[in-house]
Amino acid sequence: MKYLYYHLWRLLSKIKTNNMPATNAMILISSFQFLNLLLIYIFIKYYSLITIDFDSKLDIYIFSILLGVVVYTINYFYLYKKRNNLFEKYKNESKRRRTIGVILLVFYGLGSFILTMYFLSIYTANILNYFILRWRPEIKVSAIVYLFCFSIANKHV
Repeated sequence: MKYLYYHLWRLLSKIKTNNMPATNAMILISSFQFLNLLLIYIFIKYYSLITIDFDSKLDIYIFSILLGVVVYTINYFYLYKKRNNLFEKYKNESKRRRTIGVILLVFYGLGSFILTMYFLSIYTANILNYFILRWRPEIKVSAIVYLFCFSIANKHV
C-alpha cells in the first residue's frame, strides 16, 4: 500500500492546481480500501458465509462512518505521517519500476471500483428479486420485467 500511495502522491503532485497531493493521495487510497471492504461485505452477504444484518439505515450509516474513520485514521498514521520517508525510499527507482508502479496503481484503482460496482449490482438485483417477488406478489410481472431489463443493462455496460 505504501508503494501505491507513493505513486498516487507523485502523480497528483504533477497537477498544478493540486495544493495537497499527499492528503489527496491518502484520501483516494482510503476510498479504494473502503470500496474493497464493501466488496468483502458483499461477498460475505451474497454467499451467506456469515450473517451480518443491520436493523435500520441508521445502523448502516453509523457503521459506515465508523469504518471510514478507522480506515482514514490508519492511513493517516501509516501513510501520511511517513510520507517523507516513503518519498526518500522510492524517489530513486528506475523508470521501468516506476512504470510498473503506475500500472499497478491503475489496476488497483480501476479493479477496486469495477469489481465493487459489478458485485454490488448483482447483490442489489438479488435483494430486489427477493423483496419484490416474496413480499409483493401482486407486482410480480412488472418486477420480472424490471429485473430482466436490469440484468440486460448490466451485461451491456
